[in-house]
Amino acid sequence: MRFLRTAVLLLLVIGCSGTTTAAVETTASARARPDEVVVRFVSCGGMTCEGGDSMSVTADGRAGSLREGELVVVPLPAAELRDLRAGLVEALAGREGTLDRTGGATDQPFAVVTVVDSGARTHETRLEGTPSAQDAPVVAATERLSKLTARIRSTGTPDVTAPITVTMYEDPSAGPMRRATWPEGITTPIEAASGGNFGTQTYRGDEATALRTALGKAGENVTVTAGGKTLIARWEAVLP
Repeated sequence: MRFLRTAVLLLLVIGCSGTTTAAVETTASARARPDEVVVRFVSCGGMTCEGGDSMSVTADGRAGSLREGELVVVPLPAAELRDLRAGLVEALAGREGTLDRTGGATDQPFAVVTVVDSGARTHETRLEGTPSAQDAPVVAATERLSKLTARIRSTGTPDVTAPITVTMYEDPSAGPMRRATWPEGITTPIEAASGGNFGTQTYRGDEATALRTALGKAGENVTVTAGGKTLIARWEAVLP
């Protein structure tokens, strides 16, 4: 009898321990990494996204956008981040997926709102064309994110450690522009694209730092010589 009671107790302890461990693992898996993007927003015109709104917010509250090609960041207080995520989840509730209000027209503006809730579930709505009355919550969400984007761009601090994307193309007849020296030991975007006369490549860490120094200001076209070719290169930071 004593052996039976001992066996039952062991089973109960093991069972409770397993349940507790599973609960902890479930909670841990739902918790986003600090650098994981939990809010993303893009708003584009009918023909192009050039000059449109775009921003992202990570789980640790780093709200970022591009200002003249450079990533600028504003830290959001924890309470503001919680309110932002909860409000966006509520706005998108029941209205996820693509809301097509174009009426069959082409080249219509669109906005995309993405948010990760506290349970690690992703919600996303793409609103195309002129919104209807029932789209009011989504429109309010885009307006809120547009204001946050403007705030980031006006007050954000540049993050000079951010990855950058370099675009390069060949142009033998390029007009006068500032010349730059491509750093030795770094593969050019054209080389990374396996030849041709056009390429785009993302660089991180020391390579990104070296290229920032060599190419100068973000968004500025410069002439570089690599592999015996005259190439035009420009860079901009990567939005998380």
